[in-house]
Amino acid sequence: MPRKKDGRKVISVILTDKEYEQIKLLAAKKHVSMAEIERQFTLQGLNGTLTQDNIEYIVPIIREQLTSILNPMMERMIGLEAKSCIQSGTAAYLCAETILKFVPPAQRAEVHESYDAARKKAVAAMQGKLT
Repeated sequence: MPRKKDGRKVISVILTDKEYEQIKLLAAKKHVSMAEIERQFTLQGLNGTLTQDNIEYIVPIIREQLTSILNPMMERMIGLEAKSCIQSGTAAYLCAETILKFVPPAQRAEVHESYDAARKKAVAAMQGKLT
């Protein structure tokens, strides 16, 4: 049988005794030739198969790409959250001020009592407990 096939070339690889034995054992376990094992390793390397050796190189690239995609959305969400907090605080102080200014003192509850009751109702509403 000829060694060369159309569209394929032959190369030689020099290995240490230890490397040779490891490839021989792997080939025996997989029931393929040693040449097939070498061919698979070469193709994995050419295709950029992720290995422990190149993960340190790939992880920073992935992290940078994710950061560039997620940062604008995160900054937008943080900005919206800050605006919500400002509006919430404004509403709370406005309610307290309204109670103090417009409710007659005899009917007025303490501001902190009103605030605590309203807060408990808001938490219950957010948890879906209010009907």
